[in-house]
Amino acid sequence: MDKNREVKIKGAITEIANSLLRIDAERDLIKEIIEKLAKEEEINKKTLRKLGRTYYKQNYGEEQQSFDEFSDLYESVFETTSTNPLEEAANAL
Repeated sequence: MDKNREVKIKGAITEIANSLLRIDAERDLIKEIIEKLAKEEEINKKTLRKLGRTYYKQNYGEEQQSFDEFSDLYESVFETTSTNPLEEAANAL
């Protein structure tokens, strides 16, 4: 391999590694923010993460539609709107 090609490849790989390092740091920061807010405000971490992701993607409408579809299907399959099917099974015993 000629020297120019080797230098070019090494430079690109170094740039990729540096970028991945920044991504890891940002993920750690996001995790810390979520953990702190979850503790202070007593909000589920999963909910905060989803709020952040939805805000970032600006796709609240899509998320709402997806949840509505899920809810409709769940209610249709399990013929329920407010009870837990596991509770119903336990009560039937």
